[in-house]
Order: sequence, then structure tokens, then C-alpha cells
Amino acid sequence: MECPKGLLRLPDNIIAEILKYSLSYATLFNTILASKAINRVFRAHPRSILHVVNYTEIGPSFPLSLRRLRYKAPVLDHENANSLLAQAVSSDVVSDPPMTMEERKEIRGMEDKVMQLENLFSFRYLDRRSVTSKFTPDESWRFRRALHHITLYTLEFPLSRYPYVDEKDRGTMNELHQQVAQEKQRRVTFLSGLGAEEMLEISAVLFFLEELGIYVFSHTSLYRHGLRALLVAAGPEVMLACHYTMSDIPLLERIPDLERMASYHPLLEWYIWGPLLKILQDREIKADADSDDFPWSFISNRITEANAHCHRCKDHLLFDVWTQTTWTPLALQYRRAGRAVRAYSTIDMILSLKERLNHNGFEHRYLRKFIEEYPGDDYLTKILNDIYDCGLKLEAYASWTKDDLLCEDCFDEFLREHLHIWLRYHINLSEGGSLENSRKDCEYGYRCDFQGEYNTKPKKPSLDDLIQEHQKTFNHLCAPTRQDPQNSRLVIEEYCLANERTLNDLEI
Repeated sequence: MECPKGLLRLPDNIIAEILKYSLSYATLFNTILASKAINRVFRAHPRSILHVVNYTEIGPSFPLSLRRLRYKAPVLDHENANSLLAQAVSSDVVSDPPMTMEERKEIRGMEDKVMQLENLFSFRYLDRRSVTSKFTPDESWRFRRALHHITLYTLEFPLSRYPYVDEKDRGTMNELHQQVAQEKQRRVTFLSGLGAEEMLEISAVLFFLEELGIYVFSHTSLYRHGLRALLVAAGPEVMLACHYTMSDIPLLERIPDLERMASYHPLLEWYIWGPLLKILQDREIKADADSDDFPWSFISNRITEANAHCHRCKDHLLFDVWTQTTWTPLALQYRRAGRAVRAYSTIDMILSLKERLNHNGFEHRYLRKFIEEYPGDDYLTKILNDIYDCGLKLEAYASWTKDDLLCEDCFDEFLREHLHIWLRYHINLSEGGSLENSRKDCEYGYRCDFQGEYNTKPKKPSLDDLIQEHQKTFNHLCAPTRQDPQNSRLVIEEYCLANERTLNDLEI
């Protein structure tokens, strides 16, 4: 990078101000390396310059991000429990010492997760058609501020600090009860340094985190026992990991003895809601944790209940809303995170084929080939666009459109009912019609039993030959024209006759 000569003629204090408004760390460091004179100015004012660039690069949540990164839980002193949160956030961690290169990398990673959670919040409550945040800068700041405060709270009060107590020992442990009472008061004290707006913002984000967690774990045993508090205590980043992977592994890694802790923990119930609501009640501020009409305006007054239900089954939409603008972004997010289900990877697409087609290795080859060769990894959008635009929709789905907001179940149903139709259409196009013309439709179509491994035991190689021959000879990407039960023995007899074999050869 060549340094403009005019810049070098400016006074040092003006150069320092210009450096402060670098758009990124990369811009700043490239400018510094362009001239010894500019490098000298930077070395004279590193803290003030980097402080402003940090705000530009990370945003207004930078001080909280750095405090969270450098946060260390203080030594417990129940007799002198001043406002610990105020104490934590009033220290000089922002400017002393200066942020290191390693800390910059950690904060970028941390803020990336915060951005992903903001995207989810915006997608869930503000704009169902965008998987990226539509918040204004002020709305984004309110959300991030609340999220960082919640994370600081979970760092200060980890559930792992307090051991599980057997039921027979609970009634006699007066000392434990006293410590629990002191700890509850310390939690109130920890939050008491926050203003009313900050506490209401925290309550809005808490609802979001709880809803996200319940959505992920609604089909597990964790759903029944103290789940709301556990999810918050695990921390926002753990909830994000659980959502992307649709797995409880990140939660189990964060909280040891989770099953026992969920059934009893002296400080689990109302983990953060208890002290939060107590402070709000003392200040005569209303925020009902059990209200169905929770005012999301604490984060954004643009949030409404528009598009809250699936356009087809009318179920309440949560965090996976499938429409034209989200097909590929959602699928890519989940595949990159390693989600095992509904990420629409190659194996997911094969399993989405109708009925017994997902056992048909002959047809799978064409689907795999298309997915592997399609550029940009957005084959899901290509497939769905073809279904909608090329006259492939079934009559029962004639009113469905690309812009419909669909829940997971309705989206899966639509894909399952049409994927084999699209695959036949695509094979015909790619093969110039030759393969299509050379294969007759199997009368049993996608329900045919002669797809995949034959289930008769003992399994013989000749039976595998029969299955493969049947798959190559007949097209199964079609609806069945015969509804009667398939006579597998008759098919085998026809195969034997055509190949000059007997049933004894196949040992059936």
C-alpha cells in the first residue's frame, strides 16, 4: 500500500485522528506499514487509536465484549456483597492493558456467535424471510447488551459450583440452607447495578433463549425438569451450538450431572428470573415471565405477530421457516454445523425420496451426481425452483407457492412428494431422453419391493443380481399403477425364466 504524500504533510495530531477512523484492523495496520512517519504517530497514541478502531470493528458492544472476555469471578465475600456487576463493568479492563492480538481473535469469534444469535432473534420475531438480522443499530445494541449481561451472569453463577445434595440430607443441612440464602441475595446484588431498560432487555432475551432451547429439546427428557433455568445457566453460546446441531451434547458437556441437577438443585429454580423479577418488583416495573403477550418492544418496537403460523398446516412457526429466501441459507448453516437431521445433505436428500426409493441404489447414483456437481452447494434451491417453475407440482399442491412460509414438517412433506418427480425430469434432461425411453415403468413404482437389499434369508448373491437387474430394467421414479400386494415370488419366477434359471438355483 502506497501512502499518499499529502497525508505525510499533515500534523501528527490530525494523522492520529485519521487513523482512528480506519474501517478495520486490516486497514489500520496496512496504513501504519506504509510509512515510518505514520508508524511513529501510531506508536505515540496506540491506546486511543485502537480504542476507536475497536468500536468501529466490533460495534458499541465492544466494552462489554472485552469485559466478558477478561471477566474473572471475584472471591466470594457474602458479608461485603457490593454491586458485583457494577464493580465488574466499572473496572479499567477496556483500556488497561491494551487488547492483544490473541484477544482480538477471541473477540471476533465471540462476536460472531453473538451475531448468529441476533440473526436468530430477528428471524424468529421480526422478519421470517431473512436469516440475517434486520435490526437497526439501536436494536442491535439493545440485544447485544442484554446478551452480554446474561453471559456475565452465567460466568459469575455457574451451576457446577454447587454440588448435588441427596434428598435424605437436604432437611438437616442448615449450613447449606444459609449459604443458599446468601447466594440468592448475592444474585440480586449482582444485577442491582443495572438500569430498568437493561433489565427489561435481559428479560426479552431470556424469553428468546428459553424458547430456542425448548424448541431444540422438546422431544427429550430434559423438557420436563427445570429446563428453562438449565438452558439459561448453560449460556447463550451453548444454546446456539445445540440449535445448529439439534443435539444435547453441547449442553451435557457444559453442565456435569445434568440429569440429577435437573431434578434437584438448590439454586436452579428461577436461576436468573428470581432475582431479576424481585428487583423489577421492588422498583415497581412490570415484566411478567409467564405472560403470553410479552412486550418484545424492549428490543424492537417493530416486532409483531405477523407471519407467526405456517401457511399450510397453521402450526406456530418457531426457528426453522422454509421459504424461497431461506432454502439454501438454512440448509448451508445446518450442514456446516454438522447437524444430523434436516440439513438436506446428500444422505438427507436420499432419505427424502418417497417410500422405498431411498433403498434404490440405481436411482441414487443420479441424485448423488447432481448434488456433487452442482456449483455453489445450493442444489436445494435449484431443485425446488424446477419443481415450482417446470410444471412438476402435483395437483394436490397446486396452490403452494415459493413464497409460502412453511414449517419443517410441511416443507419435508412437499420435498418428499416431489423429489422423485424432479429426479426423473432431471435424468431425462441430462440423458437426452435415452435412459428414459429405454426403461419401462415398474407397475409398483416407488413402492416396489425389489429396490435395495432383498429381505429373504438366507440372502444369496443371485438375489442381489435379481434386484440390480430389476432396478436397471424398470423405472421406479413413478407412482404405482397396481395397488394389489406385490407378488415377489412371481417376479422371481419371471426373472428365472428370462435368465434360464430355476427357483432351486436361488434356494427360495
